[in-house]
Amino acid sequence: MSFNWIDKSQYTLDSFLLMDRWLIRMIINTSNNWPEYAENLSLALASKPYVAWYCSKKAPEIKEKVEQLVLSAPLNATNEQIKKAEEFIVEATETSIIYTDPINMNRNCNYIYNWKEERLLELVDFKDKIVLDIGSGTGRLAFAAAKLARKVYASEPTDMLREYMKDKIKNEGISNVVVVDGTVEHIPYEDNTFDIVMSAHVVGDYYDAEIAEMERVAKNNGYILDCIGDDDRIREKPDEEMLKRGFEYLYHKSTLGGDIYRYRKQVMK
Repeated sequence: MSFNWIDKSQYTLDSFLLMDRWLIRMIINTSNNWPEYAENLSLALASKPYVAWYCSKKAPEIKEKVEQLVLSAPLNATNEQIKKAEEFIVEATETSIIYTDPINMNRNCNYIYNWKEERLLELVDFKDKIVLDIGSGTGRLAFAAAKLARKVYASEPTDMLREYMKDKIKNEGISNVVVVDGTVEHIPYEDNTFDIVMSAHVVGDYYDAEIAEMERVAKNNGYILDCIGDDDRIREKPDEEMLKRGFEYLYHKSTLGGDIYRYRKQVMK
């Protein structure tokens, strides 16, 4: 599925050189269950040995897999075959490549540019609160919350996105946003730290573990929020897994036609 978040003609496999360990690991491991992807990735990596080298060094746990992919590349491939293989991988990994280009991420990702901050601020009272934003990206939620909150901690595992937020903080003189590294599975804070713990497009791979970690760092009577952006996706109903775990939802129709469900839960300890 293509989201058309990037102009694929403007990107090459060299984008991998800007990626973090977790992204490289995910991209390489995708080849385990997608034969066509593995075939094209092997040829693309073999044609750019410096990218293969970087992947092996950045994520040594997949070094053997990278070597296997390179060795399995067909010999005597034509320039046209190599070009098509690279184009295939660029298209297949666009949702990772966009993380290396925060400016275009803001411009091209519909769930960012089409979103209004009121969709977040109406969920709970942010005034004078201590807030954690998990998977902050370019800071859509974090900077909206910062207009009311006492302090916002923007947790983001991608270096390029962290640097983008740091630049925004410096350039705009924002004094109450702190950018940190971290993931929803391993939040780098002590128990009962935050009044509000929020995320978007993060929860859903391992509901129990992810929500348990968010609840751990939330204060008693604090809130957990899941506030996705206004995309064009048709959703017939709210996420039953969220409802099972005690979340309530608010619904609206985005201007792009998508069905948007936002979730909140008060934490009782």
